[in-house]
Amino acid sequence: MYFSIIIPTYNNAVLLKRTLNSIENQNGKNFELIVVDNHSKDETDEIIKKCSVENLIYKKINNEGVIAKSRNLGIKFSKGDWLIFLDSDDLLHENKINFLNNNLTKEYDLVCNAEKIVNLDTGADKIWKYGPLEKNFYQKMLTIGNQFSTSASVVKKDFIIQHSIYFNEKKDFITAEDYDFFLNLVNFGAKIKFFDNILGEHSFYKGSQSSNYNLHKNAVKSVL
Repeated sequence: MYFSIIIPTYNNAVLLKRTLNSIENQNGKNFELIVVDNHSKDETDEIIKKCSVENLIYKKINNEGVIAKSRNLGIKFSKGDWLIFLDSDDLLHENKINFLNNNLTKEYDLVCNAEKIVNLDTGADKIWKYGPLEKNFYQKMLTIGNQFSTSASVVKKDFIIQHSIYFNEKKDFITAEDYDFFLNLVNFGAKIKFFDNILGEHSFYKGSQSSNYNLHKNAVKSVL
């Protein structure tokens, strides 16, 4: 079992350093790290050079502000059986890879764990659990929204290649391209498992795309 951790980044060196540290500290080592940089103008290059992850791939891209392009490039270069998608301000708890080693089986195509949600401006945090899996799950997702978190999900690469499921690169999908991605996974019959174990952190802060409510609302409408 081998994992590809894919991180898109742009001018986020300080938070990227935190993210890379959380990956360096993994107890399990059967993974590669793919960082896709939108030609950052800060200290990102220096941060990457100091990263001690053994299997590190560093790619540059002009993604025109479309993070889906960066994630798709990461998929293209990945060698893992399973894909882990992180933003450059997310963290993995040190037991994430070991947990997956012990709990993933071939019967699953998509798994999602619980995570801590942290407001970096205020320090407030809460725990989010995803799911549960129900009948007519695709219809449920169309009705009440995304039931997954990109930073907490692990996807079987063979499944997305078989069904040509990638992150949609339409500009009006920005911030909701993950919603579209998971809708497609569910629609194509992915076998899903939700875990209540807290295995990472997802951060938001003023100025981040995920904190822009109107942008996200319009992107969700475009996906639907």
